[in-house]
Amino acid sequence: MQITEYKFANITTRPFLTLNDVNNKWIFTDGTKHVIDLCMYREPEVIDAIKAKGATFDWFPTDERPMDLDMILLAVSKLAEYDRDGSHIIVHCLHGNNRSRTVVEAYHFAKLGTHFEDECKGSKNHLIWNCEQGYLPPLPEMEKLLKDIPQDRIEKATKYIDTLKKSNLL
Repeated sequence: MQITEYKFANITTRPFLTLNDVNNKWIFTDGTKHVIDLCMYREPEVIDAIKAKGATFDWFPTDERPMDLDMILLAVSKLAEYDRDGSHIIVHCLHGNNRSRTVVEAYHFAKLGTHFEDECKGSKNHLIWNCEQGYLPPLPEMEKLLKDIPQDRIEKATKYIDTLKKSNLL
């Protein structure tokens, strides 16, 4: 199980949240105010439990290979919005090791203009790796997008999520 806490912001990445996780004070702390979900599927009972604790829940469904660039950019945009108040944010995907870390490391670049270096393992930055593998655009293009996230991409992703909500999928 991969759980990472970041020092540049009050963000934790982790595997898919369960009801037990939401009710565990060590995982879902009193300061947790936002949950960003990158899984392709979701559990309504878990979402209800998150909302019952007073936290927001945002779902940006993206596959791993390739990743949905618009969903990644929208998730980074939401992280920037939520990070302003300093509350704890949980970002998760199925295993908590690729999509969630890619989004947080993309946010690190958007916020600080530098690439995140893994504080624990010294492993390769997930954002860079996904760009190198072709799952995201080439790194120079991705960096440009992260420096100034295009509003049209945010609107496109937001419309897609609105469609999911209207279809009762969210």
